[in-house]
Amino acid sequence: MAFGKLFSKLTGKKEKEATPVTDSTSDDWNRADKKEPVAAADLDGPPSIRFDNLGIDVPVEAGTTILDAAVAGGLDLNHYCGGMASCGSCMVTVVSGKVSDMDDMEEATLDVVMEDDRDRLGCQTRILGPVVVIVPPQD
Repeated sequence: MAFGKLFSKLTGKKEKEATPVTDSTSDDWNRADKKEPVAAADLDGPPSIRFDNLGIDVPVEAGTTILDAAVAGGLDLNHYCGGMASCGSCMVTVVSGKVSDMDDMEEATLDVVMEDDRDRLGCQTRILGPVVVIVPPQD
């Protein structure tokens, strides 16, 4: 018998109900994971990414985020907010290639940290063909 039930039985006092533990993080925290699969017609050649200033090439599946490609390629791309599009630490400069459109959350974050019109957040930007990016110096 659990201590709470034994205590209730001996004292005649009712056992308090446990407060349920809830996670305050919503289920849709990373919108990049929630986007629809990429259709073949939307592709601009076989998807891949080149981290140009680092000399790293990574083959990827269509729709992979730049951050996921960096991790797969062994690159330690900063992402302090865990890919939630809120810190801007995963920002890269897209030199060439086809990538997903920017959403409102990414645009709001880039308004604060953007240095170049080609800057994008690696955690939210999906690769839609051969892409070349430049990674700024990392911590």
